[in-house]
Amino acid sequence: MVASLRPGVMVRSLVENAQRSFWHEWRQLACPTLLVLAQSSFIPAAEVDEMLRQRPATTAMGIPGTGHELHLEQPGILHTVLSGLLEGLV
Repeated sequence: MVASLRPGVMVRSLVENAQRSFWHEWRQLACPTLLVLAQSSFIPAAEVDEMLRQRPATTAMGIPGTGHELHLEQPGILHTVLSGLLEGLV
């Protein structure tokens, strides 16, 4: 069985990530960044605001009608958004 399909692996990953801050890594990013936000996200709006405040060059885009797994819910929209970002970098 693929490790990512085992519930215990996913639970441990979620617990570890919930207990760790990633702000240091966020501030260290030097590349263009696209913050893709689900309409029903578990990331609080205040945290998104802080991410954009710390890195003003970040582009944020919300995808209506999506939850946490927006890559599964709206793959076509996500593909279009990511393609647009990558085309702008070439």
